[in-house]
Amino acid sequence: MKLIGKIIIGVAVFIVVVGIIGVALGLGGDDQSSTSENTTAEVSKPEPTNKPTKEQKQSQTVISVVAEEFIEEFDKNQLAAEEKYEGKLIEFTAKIKNISEDILGSPFLSLEPESADEFYFGTTIQCFFENKSDLINLENGQIATLRGKVDTQSLGIIIVKDCYVIE
Repeated sequence: MKLIGKIIIGVAVFIVVVGIIGVALGLGGDDQSSTSENTTAEVSKPEPTNKPTKEQKQSQTVISVVAEEFIEEFDKNQLAAEEKYEGKLIEFTAKIKNISEDILGSPFLSLEPESADEFYFGTTIQCFFENKSDLINLENGQIATLRGKVDTQSLGIIIVKDCYVIE
């Protein structure tokens, strides 16, 4: 009987921890109300977006980087690389390692240097897109040229947001 009690307590603790994580992730969201009181008003008029259009993105100053050198800068000194690139629009060519979505459904490409072989396990670039449809015609192993805004690096992954494929 004591074993069953320990299992029940373990399951209860797990559920509480998952609930706390869920609440924490929910609080970091985009501040949209989940109440149903104002739903009709919110649905009837879409909120304006501050995201730049594709044309505006193309008119911004673009820093052209070699993916291998870009990754090397982050590997040598993450803080200096983030100071140099964070928030800047970059263009680079890299090999597609993986095409997927994160746990929130945001589509992304995992990219590695063009010279990487099948045994490459170094730092990668994770390029996030607004629309899944932008990734439909791409394949793993393909070389692609992309543009996006540099965010930060975490656990060996350089995050680039608002990406789009140039070629």
